[in-house]
Amino acid sequence: MPITKWILPEGIEDILPEQAYWLEIKRREVIDTFVKFGYGIVIPPLIEYSDSLLTDSSEDLDLQTFKLIDQDTGKQLGLRADITSQISRIYSTYSDQTELNRYCYFDHVIRTKNNESKKSRIPIQAGAELIGFSNINNDAEVVILMLEVLKKFTAKKIFLDLGHVGIFKKLMDSTKLDNEQKLFIKNMIRKKSSSELKNYLDNLKIDESLKKCIGDFPKMHGPINNILKYSDQLISFDKTIKKDIDYIIKLSNLICKFHKDVEIKYDFCELKGFDYENNVIFSAYIENDSEEVAIGGRYDGIQDDVSGIGFSIDVRYLLKYQSASHHSNNLVFKSGKWVFEDKNE
Repeated sequence: MPITKWILPEGIEDILPEQAYWLEIKRREVIDTFVKFGYGIVIPPLIEYSDSLLTDSSEDLDLQTFKLIDQDTGKQLGLRADITSQISRIYSTYSDQTELNRYCYFDHVIRTKNNESKKSRIPIQAGAELIGFSNINNDAEVVILMLEVLKKFTAKKIFLDLGHVGIFKKLMDSTKLDNEQKLFIKNMIRKKSSSELKNYLDNLKIDESLKKCIGDFPKMHGPINNILKYSDQLISFDKTIKKDIDYIIKLSNLICKFHKDVEIKYDFCELKGFDYENNVIFSAYIENDSEEVAIGGRYDGIQDDVSGIGFSIDVRYLLKYQSASHHSNNLVFKSGKWVFEDKNE
C-alpha cells in the first residue's frame, strides 16, 4: 500500500521530538523567570469573537487575523494573530484597574500570511504585558525582562534597538497625507530605502522642508549622535519630539544598568509590530542574525483606553539556536523513541 506524503501549507511546520523537548525545557525556564519578576501567566483562548480581538486602530492586525463564522451563533470568530489584545480584554474584565497589572504568556498565534522571510505563520510567542500606569520605570522593567528571557535561549551577543513610533506619527500628522500614502512612506523608511523614498516624496505636494526631514528619516539610526544631528530638524515640526528623544535616551541608561553586555542603538526607522503601538518601541537581535527575535512597545487605548507596554519573543524562530547540551542524563531521541546513551563507551 503506497504511503501518502502529506504536504503542509507554506509557513506551517511540525515540531519534532528533539526540538519539542528543548522547547518544553525553555518554556519552564521562561515561565519561572516571568514569575520571579512578578508576572502572572494567562492562557487566553485560541479563538474568540473577532470584535474583541480587533480594534479600529489596527488595520494590519485585522489583515493578519483568520476569520470564520460561529455555527452556533452566526457571529464572526477570529483566530488570534496577537495575544496583546486578549490580555487587554482580560485586564478590562477581571483585573483591579486601580493597580498595576502584570501578565505573561507562552503560546501559539496564527497569521494569515507571512510578510517576512524565514518566519512561521504559526509562531510560538513568549511575552509579557505590564498594564495600568505609564512611566519610564515600567518601560525599563519590561525591556529588562525581555532581555532576561531572551538570554534563556542563547548565549550569543544580543543587540537592542530603541525607537519611538510616536515621532514618525507626529511627522506624518504634519503632512496631511492619506493613509495609503503614509503607509507607503512607512514601508520605505522601514526598508531604509532612501532613493525610492526621495523619488516618491518629489511627487507629493507638501512643504519642502518637511520633504527633506522625511527623506532623512532612513538615516536616523545608530549611535545617539546619529539621532541628535537631526533633532532640531524634527523638533521644528513638533516641539514635543524633544521630550520623546530625551525619553528614549534615559530609558537606554536604565536598561544598561541591568544588561551591560547588550549593545543598545537607536533606530527611528524601527516601525515594526502592529500599528496600535504609538510610543516607545524596541526590538532585539542576536549576533550574526539579521532577523529580529523579539519586538515590543508601548500602546494606549487598544480597548477601553487601556495603557500598557509589552513584548513578544518569537520562540519558534529561536528553535534554530537549539543546543544538544540540554539533554540531561545523555537522553537522545533515536528510531522513534527516547533512549539513554552512555557517551563513555
